[in-house]
Amino acid sequence: MFGRGKPHRPLRLIAQAPEDVAALAALTQDAALRAGDLAYDAGARHFTLGMSRFCHERPGRALRAPSALRIASVLRVQARGFDPKSAATPLSLLDIAVETLDDPAVALTLRFAGEGVKDVRIEAECVDLTLLDLAAPRRARRAPDHSTD
Repeated sequence: MFGRGKPHRPLRLIAQAPEDVAALAALTQDAALRAGDLAYDAGARHFTLGMSRFCHERPGRALRAPSALRIASVLRVQARGFDPKSAATPLSLLDIAVETLDDPAVALTLRFAGEGVKDVRIEAECVDLTLLDLAAPRRARRAPDHSTD
């Protein structure tokens, strides 16, 4: 639990099967980050996203929690539609898609909002994701708007 007042239980979730990824994708939808918050450690074979996660699990309240998503057993990473070395580039995570390759190997695609295709494709030996809230949520400036107006 974090801080004073009404206790908030931080998210600490794992995905170890393709069908588990949908829950993490829903909880990380609309996460705000910058390209500099994406980190691939080829030696340790993991990919990490630092993000400000919109708390969809707290309806009626516009909250964001500093969070991290770690993908383990990574074999290859490819970015498309943006320069991951341009650290200040703002990104908003839309979805995490999973595609089975040679079972148990998978390709995870992190899709980001904006004009054109912006995504990161991560090939991994298996599904091994961890989502952690790093601190208590704070009030968000605004809720995500998915209207097409």
